Amino acid sequence: MVRKSRAIFWIILASNIFSATLQLYCLISKDSNIWYQLGDCLGIIGQSALLIGVVWMKLIVEPSSKPRKILVLGAHPDDIEIACGGSLAKLRDAGHTIVGLIVSGGECGGNSSSRRREAMKGAEFLGINKVEIMDFPDTKLDNFVLEISKEIETVVNELKPDIVFTHSIHDIHQDHRAVHYATLRACRNLSTILCYESPSITQHFRPDVFVNIEQYIDIKIESIRKHEDQNKKRYVQPEQVYGKAIFRGTQAKLEKAEGFEAIRISLPI
Repeated sequence: MVRKSRAIFWIILASNIFSATLQLYCLISKDSNIWYQLGDCLGIIGQSALLIGVVWMKLIVEPSSKPRKILVLGAHPDDIEIACGGSLAKLRDAGHTIVGLIVSGGECGGNSSSRRREAMKGAEFLGINKVEIMDFPDTKLDNFVLEISKEIETVVNELKPDIVFTHSIHDIHQDHRAVHYATLRACRNLSTILCYESPSITQHFRPDVFVNIEQYIDIKIESIRKHEDQNKKRYVQPEQVYGKAIFRGTQAKLEKAEGFEAIRISLPI
């Protein structure tokens, strides 16, 4: 619920360690009265500064007047956090309902059990209401487009989403393209489908819809950190995530943004 949450956590932890050390010193020092008074003074100042900092960093979100249902699809664990974690967190804070559907366990890119657990952690951190992880084989999703489409359509018929986020066709990863095709087939009767940007996107990806995530870039990075199995990969490093957000923000005349290709979009006018 705050920006710079990791920095604030470490400052609070360091302050408590310092305070505990000072209190311990007071117990064994001959001049404990002076140190005790100093500790009280520093404690009051520190707590006041932290309180001001938390209030200053708190995310201010205006609740939506018309909450919507959102379906977000990913071929693998961590796809949705990397691609649109900032937008999802912002939408959830505004009161929208979000359901995540992950098609494979990502067993070819890491430890499947770990990746499944981390997918749940990442989704929980973003506030996603429900996440389902399917069991289609990683790297072979292009052989199961029809089956995946049927599974997605079951969720669509139950949820009746207003907005769908999925992979772009402009992607060199065969699993991502497979989920894109399956989504279009399953969501053929829906009015708003947005395709997000993944690390394997090609130069043909041309976003025409942008979401301002200036306040949510740290939230996005923290949700990606939940995927510890993948934390050595270059594209999940904070500087890479910041750089992409700044680049898309520049295109949209914003500070930081996430970009999407619209298959079609219905504006709430």
